[in-house]
Amino acid sequence: MALVIVFVPLTAWTLGLVFILGGIYVGIEETVEDSLCAELVAEVHHGMAFGVLATVNGVGDFLSSVVVGALWTAFGPPVAFGYSAVLFAVGAMLIARLSPRSGA
Repeated sequence: MALVIVFVPLTAWTLGLVFILGGIYVGIEETVEDSLCAELVAEVHHGMAFGVLATVNGVGDFLSSVVVGALWTAFGPPVAFGYSAVLFAVGAMLIARLSPRSGA
């Protein structure tokens, strides 16, 4: 979606499409994230796990905004998007290595 903003002419329709697709993405991503958290943690610890997840998400969102904004300002969009892509790939590989809890 970010690439659409960078490479497609900016119109009200383009922005509308980006916001609609972004909303759909966030809805799906949040649901999958919560489901994965519930699978990885014993039911008795769900409250703490979801609290920690929300805290880590909040702090991570703030820090990533600061870092990507600084990279964008200092080096331009390609470096900022490249940094984001590398972190995305590392996160995807780490999640792929996880296994759901068994039995509990």
